[in-house]
Amino acid sequence: MTRWLGTGPIRIGRDEWVLMRDDERIPAAIVRLIDRGGPHEHYRVVSFDVDPAKRRLLGRYTSLEAADRSVLYRPPAVYRKGVYGGPPNGR
Repeated sequence: MTRWLGTGPIRIGRDEWVLMRDDERIPAAIVRLIDRGGPHEHYRVVSFDVDPAKRRLLGRYTSLEAADRSVLYRPPAVYRKGVYGGPPNGR
């Protein structure tokens, strides 16, 4: 089975998208277009939680692409700083 990784917004409504990141079943964020065609048109990004009261505003953006880029992936658990985790002598 091929593992799917989030590669862009998934439209779930006329003005709403979900962004998938680290978990293939639970969205990382929800994007909603606010004031479509109006003078204050923007994309509002909120973190996802099953309980809407626990969702938090992550930002407001002028394009869907910028909103998508604003939600980052978490580094792998084995991630180490530096290209190879530092110099071989540990200094």
